[in-house]
Amino acid sequence: MEIKLLDIITRSIRNTGLNLYEVPCSLHWLAKISIACFLGTYILQLIALVMAKDDSERLFECFSVISFCGMGILKLVSFRYSNKHWNFLLNQVSKLENEQINDDEDSIGIEYESDEEEENTVIFKRHIKEYTAKFNKTSSILSKIYWFTAFVFVVSPFVEYSLKRLRGFKDIDLPHVLPGWSPLDLNFVGYLLTVVCEIVAAIYCVFVHVAFDLTAVGIMTFSCGQYSLLRNYSELIGGRSMKLNICKKRDIRAHFRIKKCHRIHILLNRSISTLDSLLKTMLGVYFFVATLTLCSVALRLKTETMSVTELVTLLQYMCATLTQLFLYCSYGNYVLYESSVGVGQGPFCAAYWCLSPRLRRELLLLGICMMQTRRLHAGPFNSLDLPSFVQIVRAAYSYYAVLI
Repeated sequence: MEIKLLDIITRSIRNTGLNLYEVPCSLHWLAKISIACFLGTYILQLIALVMAKDDSERLFECFSVISFCGMGILKLVSFRYSNKHWNFLLNQVSKLENEQINDDEDSIGIEYESDEEEENTVIFKRHIKEYTAKFNKTSSILSKIYWFTAFVFVVSPFVEYSLKRLRGFKDIDLPHVLPGWSPLDLNFVGYLLTVVCEIVAAIYCVFVHVAFDLTAVGIMTFSCGQYSLLRNYSELIGGRSMKLNICKKRDIRAHFRIKKCHRIHILLNRSISTLDSLLKTMLGVYFFVATLTLCSVALRLKTETMSVTELVTLLQYMCATLTQLFLYCSYGNYVLYESSVGVGQGPFCAAYWCLSPRLRRELLLLGICMMQTRRLHAGPFNSLDLPSFVQIVRAAYSYYAVLI
């Protein structure tokens, strides 16, 4: 059985203990414990950030991790309290794909007598299979990057502590996964409890990031694949044009296909608008935080003397931030490119000369409608595209150059 795009998204969301198909969103009891650890350790990180106001090295260390955990909390809040909108998007994906896979030609009992045309189900299945395979590969790579980074981040403090003890260092602070305030380190039980909560919080934070990013990217991949499918399908509105005579059967078929293309296009535009409303504020905050995070990482690499494990952890963290940022920008750019048709594409490439004047006007209206581009946003000023990614990297370097 072939895996569906929605199955990958649903599996990643279930790993967080959330059920988006219920309103209000329900939580598994393990998720409740994990969220309690997550929020508790985040508060301790904020306290440590305030306490480190006179220690620049500690300040930059706390800020880098707080930004990542803070975005995890925002993503969790979006899943929890905007689940109605996420549920709408996931239902649209499932509904449209099922309709296209199970549809026999046009289900109106009329076939071309002279055109050797592929069955619609074959066209739809081919496109669905292509963009599902692409998303499956992306999700696999992204999950491996996130979890490898999380593994190194969790293990490196303990490895560094062990190496220092082997080298004979005496006054060494106990290792912690997250740089937070640790009032319970006075005894072993308190320290162990703190470390366990930090590990649970770090793992759950990664689960949330993976689920949210895969859901957003999955919906963008679905939309782009459907826009591409729609462009190719609309080229067949007039048939293969092997006969040039105008007939009623061809007009009926063309009218049905125009209505079908218009319905799919409206559905896709509505899905992109809903996704944009869910991502706009969050990605606007993330763009700002990512800029400061990259700047702080660059400053730490320049001004601090680090061990090998600290250096590896910091570089991996920076690469993960850039990967996440590039992922959103590249797929946002993909949506911008695929959402519109140009001259010689889609309805403008259909065999209009085989249709009656009334159908030609309908075809022209459909083409004008499909020429409008759809754009995702990150905050009130930035678009979700590759130029924005370059702009963020440049801004981070500018801040770094000023502070250095």
